[in-house]
Amino acid sequence: MKRRCPWVTSLGLFAALLAVAVTALTPAAFAASSASPSPSATAGPSAPKGTPIVVGVVPDPKTSGQNWTGDRISANLVANGANVDTAKCKVFVNGKEQVLAAPPSLIYLAPANPTLQFLLKNTFPNGSYDFKIVIVTNKGVTVERAWKFTSKGAASGGSLISIVVMKQWFWYIAEGAIITVELTVVSILLASIFALFGALGRLSKKMTFRQAWDRYQSREYMFRMVLGRIPYWIATFYTSLFRGTPLLLQIYVIYLGSPEVIKALGLPDSYNPSPFVSGVAALSLNYGAYLTEVFRAGIQAVPKGQNEAAWAIGLSGWQTQRRIVLPQAFKIVIPAIGNDFIALIKDTSLVSVITVEELLRRAQLAGASSMNFFSTLLVAAAFYWALTIFFSFWQAKLENRMARDKARERERR
Repeated sequence: MKRRCPWVTSLGLFAALLAVAVTALTPAAFAASSASPSPSATAGPSAPKGTPIVVGVVPDPKTSGQNWTGDRISANLVANGANVDTAKCKVFVNGKEQVLAAPPSLIYLAPANPTLQFLLKNTFPNGSYDFKIVIVTNKGVTVERAWKFTSKGAASGGSLISIVVMKQWFWYIAEGAIITVELTVVSILLASIFALFGALGRLSKKMTFRQAWDRYQSREYMFRMVLGRIPYWIATFYTSLFRGTPLLLQIYVIYLGSPEVIKALGLPDSYNPSPFVSGVAALSLNYGAYLTEVFRAGIQAVPKGQNEAAWAIGLSGWQTQRRIVLPQAFKIVIPAIGNDFIALIKDTSLVSVITVEELLRRAQLAGASSMNFFSTLLVAAAFYWALTIFFSFWQAKLENRMARDKARERERR
């Protein structure tokens, strides 16, 4: 019976535990999200293209009896392809149109989810109110939203941190942690695949054209060499492009540029990537470019004697890579993958700009509804910190286990 390497068993158990946790938590998160009275329930009423959808308002009727500044009203929107004509938007309190201190404005926390804000000239005290907002698009489409709200007075005046707001929005923001972990796991797996192929492409260059000509003096060989150099050129272009441009720009290009490419190719809009898919694509391609050099170094770290021994027993080049070199190289690069995994947890916050409801996005929406961004962002920061500590702990355990295995191998020699 073959004895399985302890580091493989440890890695397998960790991966299985992580997969089970994500799989088990995801349905619960989606169920909670559908029942949650959050201001960002984008599964709200459907509307035809070009009609904005109101998914949340401030003051929030679901928190009736809580505090309100009394001097502003806002609505979180799903743009749905519409351009809002702010000059024609109106707000009513108790059936009376309100005079504004400044024209209505759009605040863009994310491109597809603007917040329409009305700054009132008069400040309302505590009490019960009937609100109505009228939203008008550039094409004349009108959307109305009415609700009731009972205020206890101005929102927590000089209080920088509100425990009430933290408790109220804790579980809503916590559901975003599941999306963050899903983004991280899927992206690092795809990034590792991109990095593997990128590393093999970078290593496919065996000699320069001058060296090949001096050795073989054959045009046919040179033609085959040009064809064989294509993987190297593709891998070099890939790593240079994604390491030389900002990750945030890559997210925007994939999310906003893909629909234009799909339209130019004559494909239907159903092929447009979702925000989650766009975020995964950008994160995995970016991290794959950085991991490419890590994988290349790991493959080169395998002693050349391993290749020579494989050739001596008649293994082909691909068999040598698959059975001898890559398993050893993967063991070498595991610590680097773990480091990038932890860094990726934090970088997933960038996809909040394309409306993926991970931790930061949910904290922003909660802050807009509670009028206390500092408190909700502190909750998100605590979750990022906790996730980093949790996965750093397991990474350290895995590295210690691998170090012990390596020490045992040296002793056997």
